[in-house]
Amino acid sequence: MTDITAQTTTAALPEGITEPPQPTTRNGNPAARAGLLIVGVLLGLGIWYPLADRNTPFTSGASITALVTQISPRISGPVSTVLVQDNARVQAGQPLFTIDDTTFAMDVAQAQAQHDQVLQSLGATDAAVAAARAQLERIKVQATTATQARDRAVELFAKGTIASAKFDQANADYDSAQAAINAATADLARAQAQAGPSGEANPQLRSATAALEKARFALDNTTVVAPVDGYITNLSLAAGQFAAAGQAAMTFIDPSTQALIGDFRENQLVNVAPGDPVQVIFEAAPGQIFDGKVESIAWGISSGRNSVGGLALSSTDTRWFPPARKIPVRITLDDETLPANLRLGSEASITIYANGTTGLIPTISRGLMQIKSWLAGLN
Repeated sequence: MTDITAQTTTAALPEGITEPPQPTTRNGNPAARAGLLIVGVLLGLGIWYPLADRNTPFTSGASITALVTQISPRISGPVSTVLVQDNARVQAGQPLFTIDDTTFAMDVAQAQAQHDQVLQSLGATDAAVAAARAQLERIKVQATTATQARDRAVELFAKGTIASAKFDQANADYDSAQAAINAATADLARAQAQAGPSGEANPQLRSATAALEKARFALDNTTVVAPVDGYITNLSLAAGQFAAAGQAAMTFIDPSTQALIGDFRENQLVNVAPGDPVQVIFEAAPGQIFDGKVESIAWGISSGRNSVGGLALSSTDTRWFPPARKIPVRITLDDETLPANLRLGSEASITIYANGTTGLIPTISRGLMQIKSWLAGLN
């Protein structure tokens, strides 16, 4: 049976052909296909990046910033009590720490005593002025009597009814009274000069009052308070430490000054202007995209040039392609309610839509931002 089948199959083939022809397939070269794919991807990226930089510039180097204040006391002394904890939220005017007020209370008591002494001295000088004025009035009365006596003596002496001795005595009494008036007037002027201006205008009283207010001001400043609502962070102050006036004792963050700033390459900002719409992704809020706009673009950054001996120091950078300079761009979010877990320095990614949000490139960029928001929590 086997022989008959074999003969039948052989007989069916054309002469000179012992096997049936096999169908041909075009498998190609896998390496060539991979190379073409790589070239295509590189070409696509080479086209995408310049277009994206001009139309939808992107940066992942953005962060939350805020004004950081170094809280320092206005007076020096040992810290007696620290009234807050690290990373605590505080209200405006809330006490943060106190400085030992022993010596400052003594200064207030001393200034108060000096103030009282000045008041007492002014009272004495006022009394002296009053006494000098009364003495002058008394002498003026005596001088009036002496003047009247001299006038009568002149009249009687002219009639020859009194002796010349009495006439001379009347003239002497008159001259003495005038001299006494001059002396009393000088005494009053001296007393008034010593007393100075009266009341609040007196310089001694103003000096004593200023010293007392200064001492009270120092005593009041032994308690250091929060300037505005904010947060205390990186606290390293403890009771017993010496706090120097003007030296940082606490780090304070003012959340009302929070701002989102992203660094963009110079060539990315060619078409960017304040008011352009943006999308923001925070690493602390994966899956969420926040809308906003460009608030402002920094007008300058450090050039990095130095001088030595008054002469410019030349750059020693020999790289063909030095790193691009980046310009800070301030972003304002439409929704002021930020994620609660955002902190100063929190990282963010920003895309600016320089030519609007419609079109192929903005649509692709929005899709890439959505993907990045989903992957944000995987870092």
